[in-house]
Amino acid sequence: MNRIIDTSPEAIGGKRRQGQASLYECAGKRLKKQKHLYLVLDDWSKGFTIHKIDDDGNHSDLRKPGVLRVNTPVPGRCMTFDAIGSNIFIITNPRCGLTPSLIYDTEAAGLAVGPPRPEPLLGDNNNTSIGTADTLYAFQHFITDPQQFLKVMSWGPTDNDDPWAERPTMDWRWQSVESPWPFANNEIIASYALHPDGRTIFFSAHSKYVNPRPKSIRTFSFDTKQCRWRSHGEWSLPFKGQGYFDTMLDAWVGLNMDGYVCSCQVASRSSTSQSPPDCQMLQERLLCNPPNTRFPTPKATLTHVGNDAKFCLAECVLREGDDAFGRDGCVLHITTFGLKYSHKGELQTMNRINNSYTVSKHAPLFSPVAFWM
Repeated sequence: MNRIIDTSPEAIGGKRRQGQASLYECAGKRLKKQKHLYLVLDDWSKGFTIHKIDDDGNHSDLRKPGVLRVNTPVPGRCMTFDAIGSNIFIITNPRCGLTPSLIYDTEAAGLAVGPPRPEPLLGDNNNTSIGTADTLYAFQHFITDPQQFLKVMSWGPTDNDDPWAERPTMDWRWQSVESPWPFANNEIIASYALHPDGRTIFFSAHSKYVNPRPKSIRTFSFDTKQCRWRSHGEWSLPFKGQGYFDTMLDAWVGLNMDGYVCSCQVASRSSTSQSPPDCQMLQERLLCNPPNTRFPTPKATLTHVGNDAKFCLAECVLREGDDAFGRDGCVLHITTFGLKYSHKGELQTMNRINNSYTVSKHAPLFSPVAFWM
């Protein structure tokens, strides 16, 4: 007969000292991976730097070289940075279809070479992406062809099944989604968010602005497993760009066009509505500068840093005068904060921490990019 022997200090006559953890407790802590904030800045004269910031909010090492520096082939021009899981995808020259991508594995601290960006996604400012657990979905921000397809980046098998061949059997690759856009020509993807089911992406689009409001607004969802679009009505998600689902708030959170943090209820995947989901907006603006719609300037970046309603807002404010670029060319404001609903149902901040740093800036239109992984 097998016996289970308890070897804990209490069972063998000893006492557990204060602060002493069991073997199982220690193992559980090791299994829980610690996440970090990875912040991408154009603070290097030869390219871009990826900084790794601890969860304690200590940003004192922003002056250091960072975990990775990437040379830019064209000085002053932006790169693009996307994320899947623990990997950061880097396109060093978004205008060139022959330039391979770089893939930085944050867990292994290793760098690999990936496929170049597909031709429909070439360009500096007309591309956006959103990731699921293991897949990156990329699309054009301004729709010029109603029959264009979503482009998908994922890790999968190649057409080579020989493990001893020079070509790998598994690799990163781009594919097209065999389901054309439901949007019309010249519409603009204004906002998007991943549903908490992890497989459905919501998109809101509007036509060109007319006096000065959009002519039409529509929201669709895309089921990434079934490759199927669904219409949800003539309304728009309240934020601009990407929204993030938070389990504690049970809502999507993002920045609206005026730079205010807002939240809204998650839309139903299976119904159509004539009105948008209920929305709440912070009464205080966390940005130092309101968004500039007349002139192109770096934009603020909102990042979800955990499912406990915690967020990070990174904003780069250019210095005025002749020293607006180059060394110490901007002030980087990093605000970490939590969100909660008051007893009246109003959205409020909590545990807010503001930090500001003078950093160099070498790509005038590059906005800070942040990933929580």
